[in-house]
Amino acid sequence: MADQYDFEELYANTYTEADQRAYEAEPASEKRFAVAWLLTLLLGPAGAHRWYLNRPVSAVVMAVVSITAVVLMVADQANLGLLCVTVVFVWTLLDMIMLLAGQMRDTHDLRLAGHRERAGLFSAVTVVLLALALMVALVIGTSSGVAG
Repeated sequence: MADQYDFEELYANTYTEADQRAYEAEPASEKRFAVAWLLTLLLGPAGAHRWYLNRPVSAVVMAVVSITAVVLMVADQANLGLLCVTVVFVWTLLDMIMLLAGQMRDTHDLRLAGHRERAGLFSAVTVVLLALALMVALVIGTSSGVAG
């Protein structure tokens, strides 16, 4: 069965120089990639990055789910509150991945200015920050389990 496929053709690099020129000729948004990344990182659950990219409907939904999570936690509905927190966290994480991959664009479907130059560095910083957050969460969880 393997002899039926041309693996060199199948795995050939299909991103050509013409594709590169087309990408570079594509107009960029006035919205900056670095600002969107920072807003996603610091205020992602509030939907700040979506407000910045002129996506008000999803920004409002994100903010409402975040506020609902806080209200439910204060109202002693921890399970529902944690469910809302999880939904918002996963949504923010997916937005960050889409932003770093260049798939999140402004309302005019234009790529964000500065993405090509800064995506690699910001991806590395994001991975390091997520790893640090995971280590802190593990330490806090372990400490509370032992002290418990």
